[in-house]
Amino acid sequence: MATRLLLLLSVTMKHWKRRSSAVLTIVLQVLILLLPDPGVAMTMDQFLTSLDMIRSGCAPKFKLKTEDLDRLRVGDFNFPPSQDLMCYTKCVSLMAGTVNKKGEFNAAKALAQLPHLVPPEMMEMSRKSVEACRDTHKLFKESCERVYQTAKCFSENADGKFMWP
Repeated sequence: MATRLLLLLSVTMKHWKRRSSAVLTIVLQVLILLLPDPGVAMTMDQFLTSLDMIRSGCAPKFKLKTEDLDRLRVGDFNFPPSQDLMCYTKCVSLMAGTVNKKGEFNAAKALAQLPHLVPPEMMEMSRKSVEACRDTHKLFKESCERVYQTAKCFSENADGKFMWP
């Protein structure tokens, strides 16, 4: 059932590629609610597919190099980010529902959503990263930079296991 939902999400994402992230967020939330058993964890394959779908929903809105997105995918934030790249991280986080429009990170909401966003083998590392980075956004004023720096903090606290859409 979950595989069919991911396929449906993939088709939906392609159709709505140019639509607002608000619509995509609603679609993601509805599909999460349709999973037959909330206790069934996401597999690594499903996680990787969801990263691709989220990327396809946000990346077209910005002028980005595929190489930069691929570096973020594996947690490599060791290069100067463009404004578009920082705003891309905000788009992703808005879709996940973990930040607001001001780029303020909501750690409690992120922790509550982790079981729906990451596979079991990434759960402990993800919790650790959220706890370590819960206040990072407060060190920055601009909303996109707030989110980018928070994502970078996640990567730095993930024991080499961080992945980004």
